[in-house]
Amino acid sequence: MKLLNLQVFSNGNLGWSSELLTFGIDITQIYGPNGCGKTPLVQTIVFCLGYPSVFRQDIYDHCSHAILTIELPNNETLQLKRVYSRDLDIEVISNDRVAQRFFDEKEYSFFLFKCLDLEISKLVTTQNKPGTPYISTLLPIFYLDQDSGYTEIYSPPNKFIKDQFSEMVRMALRLPEKNSFDAKKLKINAKERLAHLDKKVVESSRKIELLQENKSYNQSTSREITDKIELLESDILQLKSSGANHDDTISVLDRLISNQMESIRRIAQEYSEINKRIQSVTKIISEINAEVETLNLNEEAKRVFLSFKEICGSSHCQLFSFSSESYSKNLLYLKDQIKDLERNSEIDNVRLNQLKEEQKVYEQQLQEIIKERNLSVEKSEISALIDTISGIKNQIFELENQRSELERLEQFEHKHVELLNERDRAFERYQSFSRDSSSVTEVIKAKADLRGHYIKWLGILETNNISRDITFKDDFNPMLGSETISQLKGSTKSRAVLAYHAALLELILSNKKPHFRFMILDTPKQHEMHSDDLDRYLKALKKLAKDVDLQIIFSTTEYHYQGDDLDKEWSPKYPGEKHNMFLLKS
Repeated sequence: MKLLNLQVFSNGNLGWSSELLTFGIDITQIYGPNGCGKTPLVQTIVFCLGYPSVFRQDIYDHCSHAILTIELPNNETLQLKRVYSRDLDIEVISNDRVAQRFFDEKEYSFFLFKCLDLEISKLVTTQNKPGTPYISTLLPIFYLDQDSGYTEIYSPPNKFIKDQFSEMVRMALRLPEKNSFDAKKLKINAKERLAHLDKKVVESSRKIELLQENKSYNQSTSREITDKIELLESDILQLKSSGANHDDTISVLDRLISNQMESIRRIAQEYSEINKRIQSVTKIISEINAEVETLNLNEEAKRVFLSFKEICGSSHCQLFSFSSESYSKNLLYLKDQIKDLERNSEIDNVRLNQLKEEQKVYEQQLQEIIKERNLSVEKSEISALIDTISGIKNQIFELENQRSELERLEQFEHKHVELLNERDRAFERYQSFSRDSSSVTEVIKAKADLRGHYIKWLGILETNNISRDITFKDDFNPMLGSETISQLKGSTKSRAVLAYHAALLELILSNKKPHFRFMILDTPKQHEMHSDDLDRYLKALKKLAKDVDLQIIFSTTEYHYQGDDLDKEWSPKYPGEKHNMFLLKS
């Protein structure tokens, strides 16, 4: 999701409103003195996204609603119109029409999560009941408010989900849930689904095997049969033409004879190759049996040696233990090889029988065509022409039946592939519910990447009094040596929080399907941080914005960022009592 523009609308003739404020492609700087209305604008952005921002009473009294225009990952544009109220009242406008209206935070959160292609699962609440995340539980990863946003790495309006920060980071990174309420039930359903698909795959395989066994022709694809039909149809057209004569009829029959003989030769060649393969397999099996016999003789010899106490007098002698284990493994391996070879031989023998039947059919057809050709020499020209056309039509009819049968087989094979793919997805789904090494590896890799990003951003902010021996507890809560962020004070804590959020955002945006593509900072504590440090931080964020298509929105009083054409600066334009204001008083 990206932010396009924002506008505040007045409440009546004496209300307050703003112009249409357009967000920068990279950085949007909201610059102005204290008291000019920067914070209400920042709050309004997340307010329209569903965050329960609390405004001062004069905003509720003088402002009617705000409209935030966003762009979804699928490039669809939506306008989010929210009434300034302590209750949720949001209209979603698409193509200048109200698409939906929401009065419930849960329903609105589900709507936005669906727009962002974020899968929502039931999580365990602090009361050990089922619960689901809201936009307000996820947004604090991307939004640091002025009051508590710089004192903790995660400061939501409320915490009701068990391990809420960990669950939200996992959700943002599209990692498996830590405490899924429905995990057990979903795992059972996934297992049943997998078993059902396994059964369907076996049934589908058997159907294909039966169709292949009953196939009475040697063409590998329906395209080959179609080519033969087209050739025969062209022969009919040639014979029906006004110029066709007795010689043309004989020529067509000669070509049909040639085609049948070619098919017979092809069958004979395949028959010969399979026979050679069967003979080779028989020889290999014989050699393996000889090897098995050698192993047995060696084992018997070992037992004879063991009978002599002078070799090993101990009752617990382990002298030949390794050879016994090796014997068992080799014997099992060789017997498995024999089984595989015998199974392949059985398949080859079935194919030989099929080829014999096919050859009989082709030879019978060949004799009929030769007979027809000999009779055609003696028949009258018209009679020979009619009989030839009739014979060709019979062949076309038979080929069309074969094509229909083969297309049915190809259709089954296509469905079988789809079924296999569905079965693979079901298996992956089932595996995702297991605490297996793959899901653990994903979390470990995320932590390792986050550690690297965090150290980099701490360096950018020159936070030198923090240990770089960074570990994580409860998944993603950083331990700076032996300290937590909550133990830090003043500017060190602010730098640590800013560095962590930048590192986490960089990690999230390295995901294949990132959702929120923005970071909102409401007035970083500039009195606790030197402007040079903040400047390096913003310039590093600017570089990140160019690399990963990110928006940075921040409000500032003292520090002033110098941007380029891809950045925007919002400044107060409307006269106030002491200085210009962002909202126009009607």
